[in-house]
Amino acid sequence: MTSEFGTTQLEAQPMVGIRTKTTMDKIAETMGMLFGELHGYVQQSGQAPAGMPFAIYHEMHGGTVDLECGMPVAAPMDGTDRIRAGELPCGKAATVTHTGHYEQLRHTWEALTAWMKSEGLEPAGAPWEVYVTDPGREPDPAKWRTDIFFPVR
Repeated sequence: MTSEFGTTQLEAQPMVGIRTKTTMDKIAETMGMLFGELHGYVQQSGQAPAGMPFAIYHEMHGGTVDLECGMPVAAPMDGTDRIRAGELPCGKAATVTHTGHYEQLRHTWEALTAWMKSEGLEPAGAPWEVYVTDPGREPDPAKWRTDIFFPVR
């Protein structure tokens, strides 16, 4: 289930992230491990996450995904060899909210990209998903909320 499509103007958001390649069948396992590592790193630095975790989708080819698991932070912080410090970009983004199990996200993505095309919006960067609902705290997948952001011009 999705809510309405729209656009929003994003402000830059400091973040830390770990980029990796994985396969679609291992994406949940990979994300869980990387989000845990990032959360620990942010806490060790004396900060707390400034929002919910997200995944930036840099590329998808066949069953392989080049993604970056990230955590927003309140203030810029240093990275490491493995953890990149940076920002989620500012600018115009197409948005939609997906409510339901992650397995159904591809339908929401398909609908969003079709809507973008119908509105004359062109991709302008890597899109990301923000996992608003923590599945560890909400066992009912029908209540899981994922916000999608796709930079556009």
